[in-house]
Amino acid sequence: MKIVTADQMREIEARAAAVGLPPEVLMENAGLAVAREILKYKGSIAGQEILVLVGPGNNGGDGLVAARHLQRWGARVKVYLCSKRPAGDKNLEIVNDRGIPVIRVEKDGDFSLLEEEINTAQVIVDSLFGTGKVRPLEGVYREALLKVSQARRKRGDLSLVALDLPSGLNPDSGAADAACPTADVTITMANPKRGMYAFPGAEKTGKIIVADIGIPENLSEDINVSLITEGWAAEHLPARPIHANKGTFGKIMVAAGSPNYIGAAYLAAAAACRAGAGLVTAAA
Repeated sequence: MKIVTADQMREIEARAAAVGLPPEVLMENAGLAVAREILKYKGSIAGQEILVLVGPGNNGGDGLVAARHLQRWGARVKVYLCSKRPAGDKNLEIVNDRGIPVIRVEKDGDFSLLEEEINTAQVIVDSLFGTGKVRPLEGVYREALLKVSQARRKRGDLSLVALDLPSGLNPDSGAADAACPTADVTITMANPKRGMYAFPGAEKTGKIIVADIGIPENLSEDINVSLITEGWAAEHLPARPIHANKGTFGKIMVAAGSPNYIGAAYLAAAAACRAGAGLVTAAA
């Protein structure tokens, strides 16, 4: 699985548009995939209070699509618009047509409505920026995310799901804004981002789920950084015959035993076993 930078992801999306997958199709696919993963993560969402924090760009659009699917499956969804959406935003129009309550930040000068919704929600969806913002978080965005983090420290039953990336996490370096929240689950689109595997970003993502949004894998063939997955390992490791025994898979001797690093012998021997060796002897 290819790991990408923000610029590489934008290039892949441009290639997808060239083969008949324009941004609006990817957004619909992404929002549906996010809703499905939230349903899978929670087990049941019927009657649950879900608050979707929506930003100005495509990440916010993904959140709006997810909101209507979550409502369709029985959740009590509310949308908090942290900024104005583009004129003629069809996904916002659909949310309004479906009767999903929409709170606009300009109507919430003291953030009291935001705080009230955060305190009653069981799931909060962070769809503010994703890979779209690397500047310091300011204003309503900072305020909203700090309130979310504060509520989660007080309530163990409040889950935070980030779309693509927790807002404030640099997708390339892994640097995290002071207001960047720690997600329980990060649902990233098409390809994981490099910043998710570099610290401190790796501490912010929680469980990482890579959502398939319909982009063909061959569009990222030229990316030279990959993540080793269980599927990749299964394809590349040799098959283990059913009639095999420990002698079939080779014997390893680990010569170790430094008085100052007594754990090294165990770690090396255990690693040899896990790598598939049939018989491992520790010569200490």
